Amino acid sequence: MKRRRFLFIILPALLILAGAVAFYMRETALQNKCFYGDVDYISVLQWGGVVYNEDYANPAGEHNKGKQLGEITYRKADHQCPRTEMRDGDSTLLEVGTELNEVSGYKASARLWAGDRLFVAHSNPKAETLNDLLDISGKITAVRFISGMDGTTHLMDFTPEAAELFIKEFPKLKYIPFDQLYKETKSWVGDKYWLEIELKDGPAMTIVYNTLSPSFNPPAYATPELAELIEQQRKLIYAN
Repeated sequence: MKRRRFLFIILPALLILAGAVAFYMRETALQNKCFYGDVDYISVLQWGGVVYNEDYANPAGEHNKGKQLGEITYRKADHQCPRTEMRDGDSTLLEVGTELNEVSGYKASARLWAGDRLFVAHSNPKAETLNDLLDISGKITAVRFISGMDGTTHLMDFTPEAAELFIKEFPKLKYIPFDQLYKETKSWVGDKYWLEIELKDGPAMTIVYNTLSPSFNPPAYATPELAELIEQQRKLIYAN
């Protein structure tokens, strides 16, 4: 009788414990798979297979809108379990329904309007050169070193001769995805120089140069000629 009473008392407790363990394991699995609470996304969208980052550095008002291409159809920030691979029309932060337009004077694969915000291509699986990615050939007017501390302070413009060579050769460099560059250079370690190229329509674009690789982001390996040019120009900062 006592044994039956013991089983009558302990079995429900064991069942409750087993249920609690199963619930805990299920919830832990969900938490490992999904996001709960606030997630800090960078502002990114995908269109035509190209991934674009929002351009915070340049006033969007300097560019005119071209024809509408489509709209945002999915916002990752709206979902606890967002899909990991982005699709055309996906964004991290832009609201669903945000219109996507061409930027006048640029290929849609290089720049897009998303509402009143400007986006610049970050990766493009079809690009073979940096110009395929950025559409900057014939648009660069100046090249300079800027401070890596704040990303804005001008240190020194390239000499006219050096700028002419850089402007000609930089867009021709072979584009490679940054994750490939990161892997091949063992986490892209090395001292960095910060450069800025000024474009004809007003905006500027920041370029980071790795002295150890040597390579750039936007991602490409520098030719020996460009690597030597950059080092020569860098020395002029301290010679003046």
